Amino acid sequence: QDQVSALRRLSLRAELLAAAAKRRKDAALANVVICEKRDKKAVKFTTAGVPYPFASREQFEKSLRNPLGTEWNTRATHVDMVAPRISTVKGAVIQPIAEHRKGAPVDYKRKK
Repeated sequence: QDQVSALRRLSLRAELLAAAAKRRKDAALANVVICEKRDKKAVKFTTAGVPYPFASREQFEKSLRNPLGTEWNTRATHVDMVAPRISTVKGAVIQPIAEHRKGAPVDYKRKK
């Protein structure tokens, strides 16, 4: 009786393991192991959606694939790519943002 139930448990376990192995992303790939766990440290580097200037995920990923370094681009191109969008003269007065362009005010008071 004991041996039969032990064998039955082992066969049931083997079937469950085989079914789980078929559901894995790397089931069809030989010599490949894909970790399906969520990486908590990588979460802060991922975005929930597509950032503003991009219309699709493909556009955003294409912009990330473009290298910015001087190793892959000429010096002039590198300078153009990393230049700030807006430049001001030192000591110049910068006008405040217009009211219609401001977002909703943020309340930084601590909750008690």
